[in-house]
Amino acid sequence: MFGRSHSGWGLTPTGTSLGLVVSGIAWKPAVVDGRIEPREILNLTVSFDHDIVDGGLATRFVRRLVELIEGGHE
Repeated sequence: MFGRSHSGWGLTPTGTSLGLVVSGIAWKPAVVDGRIEPREILNLTVSFDHDIVDGGLATRFVRRLVELIEGGHE
């Protein structure tokens, strides 16, 4: 988002019950099979209106979203 070695949070005020911001991809260390390896990491910001969306439901939604993205689902 900001260049080769920088990444950041995408923040946006919303009037909706769900906000999703794709802010960029950056190389970061990640643990893969017990080893630390450089990987491209996608930075996402997900925000919920907790007056409308329960925290448990939001957690399950984000967990499934991560599964679909990591699995390369179309």
